[in-house]
Amino acid sequence: MNIKKLILPIVLFSLFGYTNAAFAQTGDKALDKIETVGKKHTTITGSLTQLRTTAAKAKIDMAGTLYYTDKNQFAINYSTPAGNRTVINGQNMLLIAKGKNQKFNLPKSPSMQKLASFLIDAMAGRVKEIATSNNADYTVKESGGTYTVEMTARKKAAKGFSSIRLVYRQSDCVMTEMETVDFSGVNNLYKMTDIKVNGPVDDSAFKF
Repeated sequence: MNIKKLILPIVLFSLFGYTNAAFAQTGDKALDKIETVGKKHTTITGSLTQLRTTAAKAKIDMAGTLYYTDKNQFAINYSTPAGNRTVINGQNMLLIAKGKNQKFNLPKSPSMQKLASFLIDAMAGRVKEIATSNNADYTVKESGGTYTVEMTARKKAAKGFSSIRLVYRQSDCVMTEMETVDFSGVNNLYKMTDIKVNGPVDDSAFKF
């Protein structure tokens, strides 16, 4: 047996395994930091733009103001389209779109519970929980002062997302961008600006 022929594959295999482990360790450290720092964010507010692309590739521009508190409260009050709202307040959720008002008791609506948990976890920086809930593999990239987390579901499901991309500032681990693609092909890209952290939030933002 030619020993020299065996050495190179073994070395390459060992190096490849070490490199993957190093990437995984770096990614996990970033996610741990995002979650740890996220626990210090009692409130987050900011201006929001949303680009919705339907499965038929029609594009819909939306805009409004986003509100979050660490008391399981999340809201988007839209100025475009005016009157649309998404509100999570504890165990209840409200959706208003095109004049249609829908209220959900989250423990009784598993699909809406999953969506609500995703939105709250994304704001709170609980990225590992999101990956577990969506049965997704993830990668983490550091560039331009941000952490970018990309998730891909391991298999197709009736509900949830086929892919998720979350962008957090490295400076304070606040999410500035989120992109989701559901299994039907609908894409939603959210971007936040004028972000304020740990400031006052009017409770009326979360009232139904």
